[in-house]
Amino acid sequence: MKNQSWRGFKRFWTVVFLFVKIFWSFYSLRFKKLWHATDWLEAQKAALYVSQARLFRETAVDLGGLLIKLGQFFSTRVDILPPSSINELSTLQDEVKPVPFDQLIEVARQEFSKPLHEVFLGIDNIPRASASLGQVHRGQLHSGETVAIKIQRPGIEELVAIDLKAVGRVIALIKRFTDWERFVDLDAIYREFSDTLWAELNYIQEGHNAERIAENSKDDPDLIVPEIYWEYTTRRVLTMEYLDGVKVTDFAEMDAQGIDRQQIAGKLLQVYVKQILIDGFFHADPHPGNLFARPGNKLVMIDFGMMGSIPPDVRDTLVEMVFALVNRDFARVVEYLTLIGFIRPEANQQVLIRAMSLFLEQSLGKTKELSQTDLNVILKDLEVLLYEQPFQVPANFTFLGRALGTLYGICVKLYPDISFIDVGRPYLEQIAPEKESLFKIVKDKAGALGLALVEIPPLAEKVLRQAEIGELTVNIPMQTLTEQMASNTRSLNGVSWMLGFGFTALAASYLKVNGETGWALGSVLLSLVFLLAFILSRREPKGSRRMLRHPEIVPRKKRRGGKSGW
Repeated sequence: MKNQSWRGFKRFWTVVFLFVKIFWSFYSLRFKKLWHATDWLEAQKAALYVSQARLFRETAVDLGGLLIKLGQFFSTRVDILPPSSINELSTLQDEVKPVPFDQLIEVARQEFSKPLHEVFLGIDNIPRASASLGQVHRGQLHSGETVAIKIQRPGIEELVAIDLKAVGRVIALIKRFTDWERFVDLDAIYREFSDTLWAELNYIQEGHNAERIAENSKDDPDLIVPEIYWEYTTRRVLTMEYLDGVKVTDFAEMDAQGIDRQQIAGKLLQVYVKQILIDGFFHADPHPGNLFARPGNKLVMIDFGMMGSIPPDVRDTLVEMVFALVNRDFARVVEYLTLIGFIRPEANQQVLIRAMSLFLEQSLGKTKELSQTDLNVILKDLEVLLYEQPFQVPANFTFLGRALGTLYGICVKLYPDISFIDVGRPYLEQIAPEKESLFKIVKDKAGALGLALVEIPPLAEKVLRQAEIGELTVNIPMQTLTEQMASNTRSLNGVSWMLGFGFTALAASYLKVNGETGWALGSVLLSLVFLLAFILSRREPKGSRRMLRHPEIVPRKKRRGGKSGW
């Protein structure tokens, strides 16, 4: 017990110091940049984003547990990290070390409280899949069925609890010493991640998630979901029907078996359109290891630990946004994205509309006319836009964003010429045909025209009269200019305090060398005052911090079970 407590203590501080080291490597740049050229800072930041992401990845692979999940989680947050960091973290899915078979079997034996040969006829000792929280082995029941047995890693719950506590401590430090809360709702992301992680550790809930997806798709013969064997399932052991197939990224084997990649890509897209916009309950981890194709163009979906849920009101907004997207009404798309919190209110709407219309037309429409080079350039421009513009992924949409990002990559690789809009339009019309009905279009246009006929004449008259008498004024937003001026003022103050620090530190050294110990000590104390003033001058006033959340649009609810949602 004492050794276990010591290992937990050591792990806690290892995680904390990992984050502190990464944080300090960036935070210290505000001091180092004072004696370097301007271009040095950007180059150093770019190098740190790669080196620190690599440090995190290597530590995560060594420690396992929550750090693996956290790395995979942040590898989808393009609004927080640049592409260079994302690329480093994205390989974590394939670097998880398997658990020795005898240790894993001991977990299963404890769960059933009996020798495993009485529960299963046999279990393969080579894992079919190894993940951060559990491991999957092929087995056979005494009744003859071939099953997939998912067993939780030994001691993983204790490791997750330690890691979550450490991450919580790190978030508290970040909130204390930085203004990152202006851009990222750290507490909401932490809650979302924590809730989903604990839900993933409950295999009984995962079994219910699989059955719910199966029930929602019972009328779709081309989507196959494994059956759950409840008699052989506990909180830490999940036994389900063994389903094989071809990985959706194994193109050579798919072609060899006569599987139509275009059909599989379209099917995958349709499944997610229904799960997200109709069922409001979707598979949130569609990586290639969880999706298989079978002859007859059938899709197999497994692993239902990470699920997402969307409440009806938000789902209605998403449906409206999708229809605006299908109709190429990109101004409305940006409006909806702002409404649900993806775009910050201060964003330059016109710039985003132009950029989004270019990207969406090329990436979601037909891409036959584009060379692969052109597509890569567009995708790279999008990444830059996401990172540099006032764009964010709300915490409540983290897992939806992760799923859609992964889904997009898989579909484009399956069929590079896929048109997301053209594939999705017929299915959307089946879901909500009234959205596209001629009556509704005429009604909406007539209403807008009638409103314009009523409002425009008096507004035009008012503007003309003001122009005639010289009272017409144009208001230009000064927020950006004001913030820039404040930043420049803080920089000038910082330089002044740093000059004072350097002068007094130099004076202290001179006095000490000449035997004036008392005066030297006083100079040292004064230099520390200058240094403290410099540090404080670099921070923005508390009052300027604004939390850009939309609780009235995306209300939070206490989650139960395996749902990650609102």
